[in-house]
Amino acid sequence: MSKYKLAAVLRCGLILSWAVALAPVLAVAAPVPPAAAAALMQPAAAAALMQPAAAAVVPPDRLLADGLKAFHRGDYAAARASFRILAGRDVAAAETLLGTMAVNGQGGPKDAAVGAAWFMRAARRGYAPAQLALADSFAKGRGVAKNPARAMALAKAAADQQHPGAELWIIQHSAARLASLNR
Repeated sequence: MSKYKLAAVLRCGLILSWAVALAPVLAVAAPVPPAAAAALMQPAAAAALMQPAAAAVVPPDRLLADGLKAFHRGDYAAARASFRILAGRDVAAAETLLGTMAVNGQGGPKDAAVGAAWFMRAARRGYAPAQLALADSFAKGRGVAKNPARAMALAKAAADQQHPGAELWIIQHSAARLASLNR
C-alpha cells in the first residue's frame, strides 16, 4: 500500500473514530444529512477538520473592557454587542450590565421587563450586583410584580456577599417600610 493510500485510510479511520465518539452528541444536537456525512469522508475534509480554527476567541476580560469603554463613550450598540457575547458565555457582570442598559433605554427602548430578566439570570448564579438590582426591581415593581419580601431577601443575599450598597439599600427600604406602616 502506498503512503498516500495509507494516509487516506488513517484519516478516514480518525474521522470514523471521532464520529463514533461524538455519535451520542450528534444524535442529540441534529442529524447529519447523508450528503454532508459523505463529504466529511473525503480526505480534503478530513485535513480541514485537523487544522486549527482561524478565528481566535476574544478573552472575556478584553470583551468586558471593550464593552465598558464603548459604554462610557456612549456607543451603546457596541457595548451591547460585547456584553451579549459575554452573556452567551454566562458572564454575570455582562448580564447585569445588559439589564441596566435595558432598564435605562441605553442602546434600545426602555424595557424594565427585559432588564429584570437579565438581572434574574445573573442573580440566580449568586452575582451580588444583579441580586441588588433585581431587589430594586421587585421593590418598585419595575419589570416584575411588586414583591417587597422577595426584594428584601435578594438584598440580604447581596449584603451577605459584602456588596457595598446592599446594607444601605436594606436600611433605606426598611425605614421607608416603617414610615409607611406608621401613616
